Amino acid sequence: MSAPERVHFSIVQVAAWRGGDAALASRLQTLGWELPTLGRAWFGERRTALCVQPHHWLLLDETQHPDFVARCREGVADAGAVAELTAARSAWRLRGETARRSLAAGCRLDLAPSAFAIGQAAATTIAQVHATLIASPDGWLLLCSSSVTKHFEAWLEHVQAG
Repeated sequence: MSAPERVHFSIVQVAAWRGGDAALASRLQTLGWELPTLGRAWFGERRTALCVQPHHWLLLDETQHPDFVARCREGVADAGAVAELTAARSAWRLRGETARRSLAAGCRLDLAPSAFAIGQAAATTIAQVHATLIASPDGWLLLCSSSVTKHFEAWLEHVQAG
């Protein structure tokens, strides 16, 4: 596994009001976002959307555009709620042929390609930390609470060295 790369995203969580998934998806589609089904991720240019909780999606924007959150709030309007999580989450990108095996050392999920293919996303525990794991076309994306960033990063570096 190559060294874990810290990635800086603007992150928002959007949640549909009861029965409003279709309206929320339609509004976000006008902003260029697709909302995937539960357990899946969508990948756009420097953007990722994922769903690991029913009726809730995380939108990750790698461009860190300054009005990203405001645009999401305006786009969602009365179809749901928007919460900014940029400061609350840390993210890493892992690449390389051994990344899957290294992650499996601390993850409770079956990460075999047949069980966890590209485009899948899950909330799980990795190295005793609640984390979100996304199998992306160019490797893996990992998110965790920023309160455990140092511990999680140390674990990632340890398994990378091992």
